[in-house]
Amino acid sequence: MKTFCFANDEDQIYFFKELKPSLVSKIIYYKYILKIESSLPSDKKGKRKHYIKALSKVSRLGKENREFYEYFRCKSTYYDTIYFIRRPYKDIIRDHPMLLYFDSKIATSHDYQVAILIGSDMLIKYLEHKMDEIDNNTNSNGHVQPVNYAWSGSKIDLVELIYALKHAKLINNGNVDVKELATHIGNVFNIELEDSIYRVYQDIKHRKTVRNKFLNSLADNLNQKLIEEDS
Repeated sequence: MKTFCFANDEDQIYFFKELKPSLVSKIIYYKYILKIESSLPSDKKGKRKHYIKALSKVSRLGKENREFYEYFRCKSTYYDTIYFIRRPYKDIIRDHPMLLYFDSKIATSHDYQVAILIGSDMLIKYLEHKMDEIDNNTNSNGHVQPVNYAWSGSKIDLVELIYALKHAKLINNGNVDVKELATHIGNVFNIELEDSIYRVYQDIKHRKTVRNKFLNSLADNLNQKLIEEDS
């Protein structure tokens, strides 16, 4: 990595803005999960208080660098060459004196900030889910616990389905943001989609043969099942 040369700035920005943070964010996420769960009290009241305290700490992370986080969440790009292009060590330290042990050959000034943001979002969802579990378990008898579902196909197949639902106007008559729809469906099937859905959609558009091959396979499989049941 230290000696690798990117073909162009776009590739380097994509790596440090999306690929590397997506991996590092999971390390951050599971590190905090281990820390939180290893000190979890045994009683329900203590657990809820413990999760609320952890949630408060995580929420503060987004306020420490609000200007950059607003830039990232808005999908802005005008500062990408500053935030996600490797620069000499002396330049980084001059602009960001807190990065004392920064290695300019394998990182940029803000790729770790992106990882923290993604990891924090994941952790907030986790903590909210754990508190919901506690609240549901203390509800009256008859409460049905939610069922966990997992998507067994590929990510690109699910993205193809999401765009099909969107453009067929089957969700809210088509009045839905595709990224919000991806977030919701991703939560249902325990798969992360929102950060890559536009790029995956471009891959679908650039297919050289049948572009909606997943939807075609769904129709073929269902038709085959109907034929088998008739025979």
